[in-house]
Amino acid sequence: MKSLDEIIKQYQKRSPLLWISNLPDDEPLRKILKKGQYVLRVTDKSGIFHIGHAADYAKKAEAYRKKTCAYIELDSDPLWSVFDKVILLLNGLRAKKHILSWQLDKMIPKREKVQSAYLYFIPKPHKIGTPLRPIVSSLHMPTTGISKFLDKLIRPLFDKYARSTTIIDGVDLIQRLEAYATNGYLNPTTYFCTFDITDLYIMLPQEESFYILTEFLLQYGYHKIQNIPIDAIRKLAPIVIKENGFPYENIFYRQVIGGALGSVFTLTLANILMWKWEKQLVHRLTISNEIYGRSVPFLDVLIENRKGTLTTSVYHKEADEPYVVPFRSDHPSHVFRNTIDTAIIRAVRYSTNLSQFEEEMRQIKLMLLYNGYPPIHIDCRTNRLFTKYLFNSYILPMLINSDDFSHLRHEFLLKSKNSINNAATRNPTIAGQAHLTYLKNQVEHPTEDNELITKRHLIIHYWHEIRLRKQYQSIRELWSRTVQGTETIDTALIIGTSLNPNLKQELITKNIQTDSRFVNEARE
Repeated sequence: MKSLDEIIKQYQKRSPLLWISNLPDDEPLRKILKKGQYVLRVTDKSGIFHIGHAADYAKKAEAYRKKTCAYIELDSDPLWSVFDKVILLLNGLRAKKHILSWQLDKMIPKREKVQSAYLYFIPKPHKIGTPLRPIVSSLHMPTTGISKFLDKLIRPLFDKYARSTTIIDGVDLIQRLEAYATNGYLNPTTYFCTFDITDLYIMLPQEESFYILTEFLLQYGYHKIQNIPIDAIRKLAPIVIKENGFPYENIFYRQVIGGALGSVFTLTLANILMWKWEKQLVHRLTISNEIYGRSVPFLDVLIENRKGTLTTSVYHKEADEPYVVPFRSDHPSHVFRNTIDTAIIRAVRYSTNLSQFEEEMRQIKLMLLYNGYPPIHIDCRTNRLFTKYLFNSYILPMLINSDDFSHLRHEFLLKSKNSINNAATRNPTIAGQAHLTYLKNQVEHPTEDNELITKRHLIIHYWHEIRLRKQYQSIRELWSRTVQGTETIDTALIIGTSLNPNLKQELITKNIQTDSRFVNEARE
């Protein structure tokens, strides 16, 4: 049997992108990985496959634990003790009427479904030394229901009150900077600064975070949220953050600093902690007419101050791979259209002038051709975008007029601004109205399952394959013939497609299995 390195080199010569899907049947990848003690993971940022040695992973994981001191060893499996704590807390809050019955149902764990969390690491090859990011997967932990509930309860409030200092995406950042420059605040000596907080979620101070959470809610006048008093929230938050126990390499650990990166409430709590930290800084910058923003999700904008003139363009990291969904992969046609449209629209929005846009378009076309997209398909999508927003009709898929580019960029930025504003205003309003309707329905017109009565609908999915592309219409026709003249005719039929499992789903282990004998012995 060939070594893994030999197989990789062999297939990289054929196609650097597709070597992993062309492995011969007599050399299954899983068998090679297991025998050679390799670890296959999807990278932290770029989403590509990374193969490393298990010994290297173990060494880096141990170094990370020693550096952060965030985990302590336990003598036994903490799963059922945490389960009992959660049940006791929730029943106590319900007995005091601090939470409603439906809220209890959302948070309470089911004994037959709970599982221990597990720790795994994903590589960051774009950084020197390929460090690892720890993820505690707590999907079926007893505290997961509380974590999700608190996140849905508090995150909309944070999004609402921190909107002025939250940068949603690259377009939002560009629009703020352009307004800053238009108002005359940008000069040749202005600096653009960025900074990152290392291991924010892991190093989150637990007790201090709970106090800041209380301060945040009280500052904006929330003594209760959905009839849940702050005191109850103050009791629910610690059990989510502090009770993170998991086995790793046949040893049980508990996290004593920060929160689990796999828990949704950890992100919300970290954001509120940063809200407290940045208050004084924002005040000072506002007085001096400077701007501050955080939580940029994608660092894909290159911003420059060229002697007092703001210029922006698409930023490409050195570790970026020219990879998108291959054109020959079995996906619905709209996936390929959206891949092209998204890349072009981003290029228009981020490019300050026509020359920058043309340079980015060359990069886009090379990337698409590399992934098997036919030139005629690329040109067709480009022309459609141009003619949709411009009065001129283009024979060739290119812009030759700076005025046309400026108009196109204005239209795309305006469209994005409207989307951002709608997203910022829609969520709290709709969520609030839906909740009030829900409570009113519970009190005045309770149903058997305490849910809103809505129009009936049936959702079905079928596996997407090119050979089944006419399946959608056939299902519609069959449905119409079957329900015609019956009460079911009022039921709305919603048809969706499910994609076939990709390489990530096929090759990446979804659950890190711990030696069952070790777990059983620990429980005994």
